[in-house]
Amino acid sequence: MIHAQVVGHAVSSHCHPSLAGQKMLLCQTIDADGKLAGAPMVAIDLYGAGMHSKVFISTDGTAARNVVHDPKSPIRNFIQGVID
Repeated sequence: MIHAQVVGHAVSSHCHPSLAGQKMLLCQTIDADGKLAGAPMVAIDLYGAGMHSKVFISTDGTAARNVVHDPKSPIRNFIQGVID
């Protein structure tokens, strides 16, 4: 699980059928000092996270494929929770 912050939206004109209709967000890891670090990653959003929301991201590809109900989906990251 990764502690991250939403930094943008991802839009795709063509995507795998399992991702059609999924909200995809750009999220950047938050380091131990609370600062953004590393390259942004794309994660599907199940909870309605907004810009600058702090979130937990799961990188478990099997769980992500279960979320979209497609064992052949290329998705790996999904937002597992929004931090208040």
